[in-house]
Amino acid sequence: MNASENEIANLIVEACIKLNIEDQRVCSYIINEFRDEFITVALKLILHPDWLCYAALGPSCGEPPDIFPFWNVTIPGNKPKPQPLVRPLHGLPVLKVVQLSDVHVDLAYKPGGVKDCGEPLCCREGNGVGKDKAGFWGSLNCDCDIPLWTYKNALEFISKEINPDLIFWTGDIPAHNVWDQPREAQLHHIQITADLLSQYFPDTFVYPSLGNHESAPVDSFPPPGITTKDLSNDWLNQFIKKVWSRWLPPESLETIGYAGYYAVQYSERLRIISLNTQYCDSLNFWLYLNNTDPAHMLHWLVDELSWAEQAGVSVVILGHIPTSRSDCMKAFSWNLYRIIDRFEATVVGQYYGHTHQDQFAMMYSEEEDHHPTAFQFISPSLTTYSNQRPSIRVYTLDGIHPKSTYRPLKTETWLLDLDRANEKNETVWELEYDSMNAYNMTWLTPDTMQSLYEKFVTDRDFFAKTYFKYKFHLQPGSTCDDSCYKQNLCEMKTGRSHDPSICKDISMEEQQRFFLQHKMC
Repeated sequence: MNASENEIANLIVEACIKLNIEDQRVCSYIINEFRDEFITVALKLILHPDWLCYAALGPSCGEPPDIFPFWNVTIPGNKPKPQPLVRPLHGLPVLKVVQLSDVHVDLAYKPGGVKDCGEPLCCREGNGVGKDKAGFWGSLNCDCDIPLWTYKNALEFISKEINPDLIFWTGDIPAHNVWDQPREAQLHHIQITADLLSQYFPDTFVYPSLGNHESAPVDSFPPPGITTKDLSNDWLNQFIKKVWSRWLPPESLETIGYAGYYAVQYSERLRIISLNTQYCDSLNFWLYLNNTDPAHMLHWLVDELSWAEQAGVSVVILGHIPTSRSDCMKAFSWNLYRIIDRFEATVVGQYYGHTHQDQFAMMYSEEEDHHPTAFQFISPSLTTYSNQRPSIRVYTLDGIHPKSTYRPLKTETWLLDLDRANEKNETVWELEYDSMNAYNMTWLTPDTMQSLYEKFVTDRDFFAKTYFKYKFHLQPGSTCDDSCYKQNLCEMKTGRSHDPSICKDISMEEQQRFFLQHKMC
């Protein structure tokens, strides 16, 4: 970096400190983490001919370039007419699936460390002075991740009590110390957590997805066209290609090394597709240069789904950032929405994480009847960050048999009793709820989930005692005012981001404010 670029970085550090955004240590480290990426992207934007002309001559020279233009992926026509879904008979084979999301293991976690340290991540060695102390197994404080031994304990519980057929591992492995995460540390987190998964589940299929925290700096996922060594994401893609190869066949690895996404055939009639949703991440600054179908991933997805449709194969989609949420860029989100609509008979499940909360989001046909086409599961987190009890999500899917739909029959959410673990050193995982008993649902399809949504609309007390409580793992008596109620209903109905037409009684400003209040970093 040259002298002028160093001066820019120093000015940003000074501003960060003077504005009390963070303390001096965090400001210095985080600007250093981001400066190469930020300055490279900023200079490319500023030096764009249209920008220079506009800056020099104003509107007479034309408009500055739109850095987020809308774009469309070509989708084939001839959508098959959806056929009525029939629930599988009792007694047929099922698949037990565990989703682990947002584990955020902190290798520097220190029992007895400070919980209220004033930095973005606490409960660590050298965090300063404070009153509240970190528990051994974790801490219910917005600023603490979980120690490695809590992650191990979750894996031990899953292996002994759940015994899954397959695991969806949907990203965000490193801790939230985003100001101090060199590449080597990120790779170490991925390696050690993957090795533990293999240790506890030597014969279980594991299907991973990248999270926005895996890169360094956080959210930095330059598309494959960025090839400069210090800026390219090849260091991460090649590493996960190697680590994930223990679970995936050779034919799935090429696209992982290219851009962190892949497809794999689980059985004769079930295919699993893992997307790199950081290519829709609004905090991925590289997308400010060009966000049109990064890495050609959605074009590839259409090809995959077209093949599956012709072959009579069902598809499950995995990812980290839910494309229904506002931190997924509009064009990407709306294109995926169209793709799911077109292939509604082929895509039988979508599984995401990122928000740390227990949620779902509906998707609807763009045809005249606007019938529900799909929905997204959004899994709660294993980390305690954002004041959540460590959570494990379990699904029972229609299993392998000649007429299988591969759709979910039931969900379960398991929580660690953290108070008991810290007070008595007894780790007990409790069933918080299952969809069959909590919601009286015998299986989960677009139609049954739409019925559940409508039940929440007409029965606010039922919503408060179930969905709202489970979303945050709340204690009885927690309240949700009118604004909270409307916003939660809006979230459920919003299967694509930045769409003011869905929740017409809530302004985009209100939706954005609610999103920012619950946003995960």
